[in-house]
Amino acid sequence: MHRDFFRDDEGLAIPSRSLEDVFKELADRFDVQLRWLAVNADAMNIDHSPQTDFEREAVEALAAGKQEFETSETNVYRYAGSIRLSSQCLKCHAPRRTSTEGRVAGLVIAIPFKN
Repeated sequence: MHRDFFRDDEGLAIPSRSLEDVFKELADRFDVQLRWLAVNADAMNIDHSPQTDFEREAVEALAAGKQEFETSETNVYRYAGSIRLSSQCLKCHAPRRTSTEGRVAGLVIAIPFKN
């Protein structure tokens, strides 16, 4: 995705930042919350660090190789999905890596239940 939208020399917004406009629209219109989650690579934004118990558990699961992590609570369904970071992503998210171990980020989605 980055290779299609982001070039260091052009100053274009990176896709993850562009999608935050979509996240805001979904929150405003449908009360669906989405956010990026740093898993096993550098968070480029401190807001992408896990902030809740669910997100900390999701990071553990995704870092262990699971593709998804989910839970249902009284009023909300929470889902975290794994996003594989390609070598293009890793030049910024893991610039000092010393192995070819796969790295992932996560996307967290929270959908409220309607009564």
